[in-house]
Amino acid sequence: MGRTRRRMRAVARRLDLPQLGTVEALCAAVAERTGRPVRLAPRRMRVGEPSGFVERRPDEDVIHVERETSGLHRAHIVCHELAHLLCGHLAEAPPPGGGAAVELEALDPEVLRLVLGRSHYDDAAEEEAEVLGAELLRLLVLAPGAGTTSQLAPALEHRKGQHV
Repeated sequence: MGRTRRRMRAVARRLDLPQLGTVEALCAAVAERTGRPVRLAPRRMRVGEPSGFVERRPDEDVIHVERETSGLHRAHIVCHELAHLLCGHLAEAPPPGGGAAVELEALDPEVLRLVLGRSHYDDAAEEEAEVLGAELLRLLVLAPGAGTTSQLAPALEHRKGQHV
């Protein structure tokens, strides 16, 4: 873990991101760095789904995030998913207008999300995302109502035993 922590801290420093006030501002900064729009899609996750995941679409990256949680937990989820984007853990999406994209559009959006949505990566990728996500979270200057560390544990309690 020590080697990963050092490497991910170096990645965070190279990003040279300023302190930001919202996860939306952080998403915009990451979008600028990656050259791909990043959109947040808060929703109620089903039992068995992770608290958040990234869906790579041809023209944007969509971060699905649990909407029924504290502001701090939501920020943690978003930072973790942004870290997956920054680390290159996602496969490339089909080009806009490409054959695969047209076929996928015929599927029910809910089924598509479940099929393409990441539920977990290998341990190394998860470790990288956790460490870089924590570094990104440190860049956020959260508003007082966004939550405190004492609120994080209860927010996670309902997800106990699930991959978060």
